[in-house]
Amino acid sequence: MLSSASRFFSWADSFPKSLAYHLETCFLFTKSDIKTIIVPVSILAIGTAPLCRSQPVEHSLQAIFWLWIVLLQANLSNQTSSPEEDAGNKPWRPIPAGRISLRNAVIAHRISIPACALLSLYFSPAVLVSCLLFTFFLSVHNDFDGAKNGFAKSLLNGFGYIMLALGTTLIAGCDRESDSLMETLHWKNFPELTIFFFVIITTIHAQDFQDVEGDREVGRNTIPMILPEISRISMPILLPFWSVIIVFLCNPPALLGSIFVAFSMIIGFRFLLMRKVKEDEMSYFLYNVSAFSTKFPDHLANFRPRLVRLGCR
Repeated sequence: MLSSASRFFSWADSFPKSLAYHLETCFLFTKSDIKTIIVPVSILAIGTAPLCRSQPVEHSLQAIFWLWIVLLQANLSNQTSSPEEDAGNKPWRPIPAGRISLRNAVIAHRISIPACALLSLYFSPAVLVSCLLFTFFLSVHNDFDGAKNGFAKSLLNGFGYIMLALGTTLIAGCDRESDSLMETLHWKNFPELTIFFFVIITTIHAQDFQDVEGDREVGRNTIPMILPEISRISMPILLPFWSVIIVFLCNPPALLGSIFVAFSMIIGFRFLLMRKVKEDEMSYFLYNVSAFSTKFPDHLANFRPRLVRLGCR
């Protein structure tokens, strides 16, 4: 009896420490995506969604939590498919740091797939569709060598980003599914995400400049490796181009629009002129700030009406 009680109190004493350890491990799997995906996609999605006046904070937090859980699934897949790359480039990640074995990480990834699906279904069938499509594109990217071709990688990343933004937008919205599934998911309901998709597929190679050496070691052939100079030159062209398109659609105050376009030009020329790994890392961070900043309230008002007048909805 005393032995059983002793074991119970020992377990009760160690449980909080064990839980904190595993939660930190989960965080480290997704740490790289906090500033490059979670924060900007949340801004985009919450800015796009018609928020509930009665529960804006609750819905927003649920949306961010869903986004983090789905990204955890993605990172488990990414980091178990190429652990040798992280050993050299990011030794602090859970697998190379020894916080979790590769076998257990693979098991966690397999568990995360139905867990994400069930969580998505809890919110709505439409959110489940976005989760399943994201999982499909992720599988093509990691399990069927989609990431090894630079152009296919950009396209898959575009679809992946959009599924993340779509699911987050649906959860953040007040009425998560008032119409039929097909009507809910019709692209004309999400004109901002449609524009964002084209921005991503044409410029997402911004994330690959910093990882050229690691990608070469694992046999990945990204756009900066296929077209090293053209990919650099494309950044000060494509980023301002899309910024001008977005400014035209949003019709913000002239000063705000000018700042937005100028910021994209600065980032574009950073990629062209500043080519060290640390400089590329900072340029990619600024790229995310620029790419997702189209949802700040100051220039939201005219976006949808302008698209409607152009026949997008």
